[in-house]
Amino acid sequence: MNEPLAAVCGLYCGACALYRARRDNDANRLEEILKVWNMPEGESFCDGCLGGGALTPYCRDCKMRQCAAERPGVTRCGDCPDFPCDLITGFNNDGMRHHAEAIENLKQMHEIGAEKWIKEQEERWSCPECRAQMHWYERTCYSCGAKQPYRLPRLDRDK
Repeated sequence: MNEPLAAVCGLYCGACALYRARRDNDANRLEEILKVWNMPEGESFCDGCLGGGALTPYCRDCKMRQCAAERPGVTRCGDCPDFPCDLITGFNNDGMRHHAEAIENLKQMHEIGAEKWIKEQEERWSCPECRAQMHWYERTCYSCGAKQPYRLPRLDRDK
């Protein structure tokens, strides 16, 4: 199972644009992402939050990962007796659409287990037409060209 893809913060790493471009060996998408994120290629490798290997600079410097590592018995924020704390709440409410469901994701993981949650996320982030894995902001399948359903939560600013 891909439990390393169930991040400490509640994100599903398998839907990260950079992770997808690397895993799918898509040089064009990777080049685009590196340009937009102003990231050198050498910093673009990632094995998932809990993969024990390479992490992007964003994830490597994550305060939630650092916090969980310092707390015995805490793998993800949802395991912590202080959940939801100010740190995860701030992350959840920082205006990034893919962060806006972190707390709910962690609650679901705690309730059904990371393995089942990951299976649900793999399904959620699959193209309904060709089953290719999509990233958080992808609106058209890079593989078959099918228009993708809107999967991210709406924010207050959308109202």
